[in-house]
Amino acid sequence: MDRFGELSSDSGSHSPSLVTMRQSLPEISVDIDACYLSNPLATDLFWSHFNSDSLNDPQFIKRMFEAYPSQNRDIAEKLAPMVGADPGRIFVANGATEAIQAIVHNYASHMHVTLPTFSPYYEFAQPWQRVTTFHLDPASDFALDPERYVQSVLDSGADTAVLISPNNPNGYLIPDEHLEWILSSLRSLRTVIVDESFVHFAGRRQSSGLPTLLGITNQFENVTVVKSMSKDFGVAGIRAGYAVMDPARVTELLGKGYLWNINGIAEYFFSLFARPRFLDEYRRVLAVYRGQIDRFTSITSNIGGLFAYPTSANFQLMQIAADHSADMVATLMLIRHGVYVRNCGDKIGLDGEFIRVAIRTEPENERIVEALSDVLN
Repeated sequence: MDRFGELSSDSGSHSPSLVTMRQSLPEISVDIDACYLSNPLATDLFWSHFNSDSLNDPQFIKRMFEAYPSQNRDIAEKLAPMVGADPGRIFVANGATEAIQAIVHNYASHMHVTLPTFSPYYEFAQPWQRVTTFHLDPASDFALDPERYVQSVLDSGADTAVLISPNNPNGYLIPDEHLEWILSSLRSLRTVIVDESFVHFAGRRQSSGLPTLLGITNQFENVTVVKSMSKDFGVAGIRAGYAVMDPARVTELLGKGYLWNINGIAEYFFSLFARPRFLDEYRRVLAVYRGQIDRFTSITSNIGGLFAYPTSANFQLMQIAADHSADMVATLMLIRHGVYVRNCGDKIGLDGEFIRVAIRTEPENERIVEALSDVLN
């Protein structure tokens, strides 16, 4: 498996994509992608609408390819009712990573990040930018202690703080009252980034619309909310995300070349939010998928040879027993069972042997559990 190791090394702090794996290692059958994080039921829902519209309109795809998509502000207008924010505050992005990069490069000079976390938040830092850290404790299930965290941010002298809730890679959701207290205590900062890319899986109660932290965060002028669409809607391939921020910052970013950063398929995806039927169907499949997440995590907590951390996201972080190697576990799951999981050996802030497993459909989850049990026991 030397070539697999080389492929992983060439991908940096992210895992090789499924397409790259199949092209570079055709002798390995990858049957289940439990590495990249998405809602497979929502992927099927999007695909059904796309296919139906294609069949009903023979020119549908041709127009999408031959014409420029709408500008950023026009797409923000379509997205605003679903997001629950004024369109002037929405920066539509080519995936959440583009929004992260734009915010980090333009509105931060010294960032304070929790570890472990989604690596672009510190990888995108330029040489002139400083990054300091707050380490989460695995003994406390990576829970964020509000008082210790706020004190750490203030002591660091940072002008920007980054919070992901639920956090990647451990799935911890910051309770609403803790998040509100933290944001209130950090009003003096230039920017506080709250990444809610996995919040749909957390089961937060909403009176209307879709789950979001905006109801808390929009009380604070220095807060920017980042949202990926690939995780909850299962459309990673079309690169769609957004950030909600101060309108002046949106205007400034659009003046720096982001007017046409969305492709035609992504614009079509955003247009689906204007269809009540699509949102109703999405809420139903989300409820089904949450049930599958609950069943998966109830089973993995009983597998010998690992400790599965509680999660409020659609993935689970697992610490492998000391007599096993996470790299070997991930490799054997791939070779023996065709199950591709994330080896977290390159995750800064994880001291030990960890893998992260994306939660899939019910039949796939059964095979993932079988693969874990076989390799570990």
